[in-house]
Amino acid sequence: MASFDPHGHHDWHSQQYVEEWITSATARDPERRAILRRVAGLIPREADAAIRVLDVGAGYGALSAQVLDRFPKAELVCQDFSEPMFGQARERLAWASERLSFVHGDLSDPSWIQALTGPFDAVVSGIAIHNVRYPERIRGIYTEIFDVVAPGGCFLNYDLIFVSGPSAAHAYGHAAHLKDWIRGESDDATRAVDTATDGRASSRRNAVSLEEQLRWLREGGFREVECFWKEGQSAIIGGFRPL
Repeated sequence: MASFDPHGHHDWHSQQYVEEWITSATARDPERRAILRRVAGLIPREADAAIRVLDVGAGYGALSAQVLDRFPKAELVCQDFSEPMFGQARERLAWASERLSFVHGDLSDPSWIQALTGPFDAVVSGIAIHNVRYPERIRGIYTEIFDVVAPGGCFLNYDLIFVSGPSAAHAYGHAAHLKDWIRGESDDATRAVDTATDGRASSRRNAVSLEEQLRWLREGGFREVECFWKEGQSAIIGGFRPL
């Protein structure tokens, strides 16, 4: 079976690997929960609206849970490549099982979208699409998503969007330095943060910039394209399909 992660960083088909990965990921859930709620809150519909939502790369359902909580009448489709992840999502989202369905698909293959029946009032994704790795493929995914968004609907993507270069990374390092100084932590710890941040930026000089990703959304057909939130290497971007 083909790999959703072509660089071999993850083994999404392994039950053991997925369970270990989720154990690590859920440790960050408290800090990410506010961001996931922000994504759900950006869907421009009233809370009692009976909307259809697609969660791309839904994983164990962390973002889906926030959408289902925000919109008690919503129907949500979880799309993912990993059956072990589906098992976790079914268990964690059992409280909303009547409003859930699951669709298997490999984002690295443009045919993934054919398994989905649109339109959707909103398409969301959380820390998933970057795993495709190849910029041109990510660009294609944005266009494919546009095809299943309802007129007036939106696409919201919370994902890793790495800093554009070493100068920006150094600025983030200085921000980390200020936080450490306020807390009274040592300069050695700050220098370690600066070095790690600069190193990540240097290794990602060919990574796609925020500006390019926003351009891809526009080229895919979305309008009123925005970066709704950004901090460090994480951002919420998205756009709307014209009526």
